[in-house]
Amino acid sequence: MKKTIFLFVLIITISSNAFSQLGFFSLGYILPLAGSLPSYYIGNQNNVYKSKSAFEIGFLLQPAYNFFLSKNALLGLGMDLGYYRDSYGFMDNGKKYTHVFDSLNIGGYIETMFARMFMIGFGGGVKVPLGGSYRYDYIIEVLNYGRLKNRFDNIVIPYIKFLVGLKTFVSFSGISLSFYFNYDFPLMEYKRTSVKFSSIDLGVQIGLYFSTLSY
Repeated sequence: MKKTIFLFVLIITISSNAFSQLGFFSLGYILPLAGSLPSYYIGNQNNVYKSKSAFEIGFLLQPAYNFFLSKNALLGLGMDLGYYRDSYGFMDNGKKYTHVFDSLNIGGYIETMFARMFMIGFGGGVKVPLGGSYRYDYIIEVLNYGRLKNRFDNIVIPYIKFLVGLKTFVSFSGISLSFYFNYDFPLMEYKRTSVKFSSIDLGVQIGLYFSTLSY
């Protein structure tokens, strides 16, 4: 029994040392804040509806592993998991229409960090709407998941994201501030029609991190 416990501790110790030579784990708490400029499609053509900018927000967890490229450079591979609210607003004859989707965000990313503070990243994934609302002037129609399924085909929003900013790890923790560009692909569409939306989002992303190594 003692030999088994000793062997187990030895394996854990060797594994921890090996991983620490490669890099370290981190867990981020991310707050994206963005402005959205949507597009409205019927078939393959843009509609005459005028795009109306809208505000978007989310809360994401980022589990990641950060590989050492050099003493002052890292390569991070991780996931984006959490909540994201998308807003698609349009104007028609002076009246505003807005679709709001509250979604489960599932994605991944890769980023490079150099000079211990500068960061460039790329990612992508899907947002799965679980609820939302349709807003027309002062009228708000609440949409649960069942209503979304009855109204839309392909209830998923694929996206890609690019970001650049500042990021640093100190004393088993970290912080980041970055600007990002996000594009939502026009896949989700109304049933019995070919109406789809996409959007370009520009915003800032604030992050707080815990790590297994004081980098």
